[in-house]
Amino acid sequence: MRPRIQPDAPSSSLKHAKRILWGLAIIAVLGLASYFLAPLYIFYYVPEELPPYDIPPRPKDDTLRIAIIGDSWADYHTSLSGDTIIAKAAKRITTIPVKTETRGKKGALSKEIYYFMFEDKTIEHSYEQDRCTQPLIEAHPDYCVIFAGINDVTYMRQTSFFAENLRLIINLLLHNGIRPVVMEIPTVNFKEPYHRIRFRERWFYRIRSVMTGTFNNEGTDYQKALTDMLASYQLKDSVLYITAKQWNPKGCLDETMFLEDHLHLNLGGYQKLDSCIATEIINDYAKRH
Repeated sequence: MRPRIQPDAPSSSLKHAKRILWGLAIIAVLGLASYFLAPLYIFYYVPEELPPYDIPPRPKDDTLRIAIIGDSWADYHTSLSGDTIIAKAAKRITTIPVKTETRGKKGALSKEIYYFMFEDKTIEHSYEQDRCTQPLIEAHPDYCVIFAGINDVTYMRQTSFFAENLRLIINLLLHNGIRPVVMEIPTVNFKEPYHRIRFRERWFYRIRSVMTGTFNNEGTDYQKALTDMLASYQLKDSVLYITAKQWNPKGCLDETMFLEDHLHLNLGGYQKLDSCIATEIINDYAKRH
């Protein structure tokens, strides 16, 4: 019987080459993962609650002071003279002097809005100094309106990310005797900013949405996460909560109130929004005093 011929064993050089190729493939995968994921990872975690600072006593006068902080909705509020709109709206329903001051940053996430309340953190993270809202807090307003969440929804942060950052913001305000005014996330064109970002970031957000189950759903899950958080931490009675339907009764994207991007309010939209804010704050202030 003729002996069966065994196939030649792979040469050691071929084995070595395969190992090198596998090693290069792993390095490439890790490199791509770092390129896509690492630069944006820092924006996804909820920061630890920073030690609260104490502010000076409230000025002894009869002026009702309102601070407004947040994202582009606060920033546009400044450029469209929203502080003046609130003051005029207030004069129609009260004789109490009203003073409003606003600071906001376009594109700010809820976590950044929290950091902006700390001057040392603002410096540490190289944020623009004119976005630091600690001076507004130290002026001891009676109320602080918070515009946050639209960018969290747009870039598919987890609902817990949004709700927990709002809790940190609220805690700092309550620590200093300031009544938080929590604005419900309105209906806007959440996809508009998404088309302006780089492909790398789009790819990253899609992966994150699959991993976290956070799909762009017009913000309803974020609204629920916020109200659940307020109930869970027994904060419902400690804040003034203003729903979107209170100033936009249609409950949908009313084009007459928005700019062309359907993401930001126009002057007419701010007149409706600010009139609502002024009315709700003054009514709440009257009940509490």
